[in-house]
Amino acid sequence: MILIVDDDSAVRASLALLLKKEGFTTHGVSNPVEALDFLRGNEPELVLLDMNFSLGTSGEEGLGLLQSIRQRQPQTPVILITGWATVNLAVEGMKLGARDFINKPWDNEYLVQSIRTVLDLSQLQEQRVGRKKLDSQYDFGHIIGQDPAYLRVLETVGRVAATDASVLIMGESGTGKELIAEAVHQNSQRRTRPFVKVNLGGISSSLFESELFGHVRGAYTDARSDRTGRFEMANTGTIFLDEIGDLDLSSQVKLLRVLQDRTYEV
Repeated sequence: MILIVDDDSAVRASLALLLKKEGFTTHGVSNPVEALDFLRGNEPELVLLDMNFSLGTSGEEGLGLLQSIRQRQPQTPVILITGWATVNLAVEGMKLGARDFINKPWDNEYLVQSIRTVLDLSQLQEQRVGRKKLDSQYDFGHIIGQDPAYLRVLETVGRVAATDASVLIMGESGTGKELIAEAVHQNSQRRTRPFVKVNLGGISSSLFESELFGHVRGAYTDARSDRTGRFEMANTGTIFLDEIGDLDLSSQVKLLRVLQDRTYEV
């Protein structure tokens, strides 16, 4: 929602109509008092702010309201609009944090483009803040990404890492499943213990039990010595079972019992 602050009702109506056609919702107020009252209970995406609300044309009222908005909601971008533009006024407004300065009468195309640009930049800044917050809480130093959807994945990783739950990571080949598995381990209480990777797609069904559960000498013909299984190697740590869907069904059943019961017999 875009807040329009202008004492001219015709200007407010014109801006509201233009922005509605462009897919935006708006709310209009006529003076600084109404604007600040609205901001006490609302957080608009952007403010379109007129510079003068009395017979004066100095822009001091607009600059004062700009400062108040920046103090109350520093993350909310503001675009200044005035019919009495001067270079000094524009410079002062930008110094106080305005994102753009537009003259009346405005060019519709330019105004809409300015609004979209400011909103896009504001969204990018929010994403950076979101990543910065995650990095202050968790260890994701080896993962690069700012996309909102990916940040939600990292947030989930941080939450699940604090538990002992078994985690299913799904994704196409090359999308970073192993990175996510490592992030779960690195942000858990098991971070100082082993992280064991097992590529199940490269293990035949005949070697599955020996590879994962180990064996003792003489367990079968070629078992000439004891072998430690991958689960035992990962004891008190984390085991990453890659390509689990490539296992044959009988092996999947055996693996499921281990994941459910957290125990196995050799």
